[in-house]
Amino acid sequence: MRFEPTYLVTATFAADAADRRGPHRQAHLTHVEELLRTGVALLAGARADLTASVLVLRAADAGAARVHCEQDPYWRHGVWTAIEVVDYLAAVPPTLGRT
Repeated sequence: MRFEPTYLVTATFAADAADRRGPHRQAHLTHVEELLRTGVALLAGARADLTASVLVLRAADAGAARVHCEQDPYWRHGVWTAIEVVDYLAAVPPTLGRT
């Protein structure tokens, strides 16, 4: 196993996210699918209580990870109200890692 720069992101939903997210949901999912397809995201989903989205991202640094999230339609349209980015030690198998 090897470790590479990886960040755990928690993006908190607005109190009225259920109402706000509808018009932006497809664009959000398209953005997340692109992060997964390109290998930037290793994992994307939400907390079971639906209070926050959770992502594990590869990036050069925490700022770069944050930029990926700030480009998401949920951030741009106020569905997310806060983004927390912390260092994460992802043990990446060779089949998932960059070469």
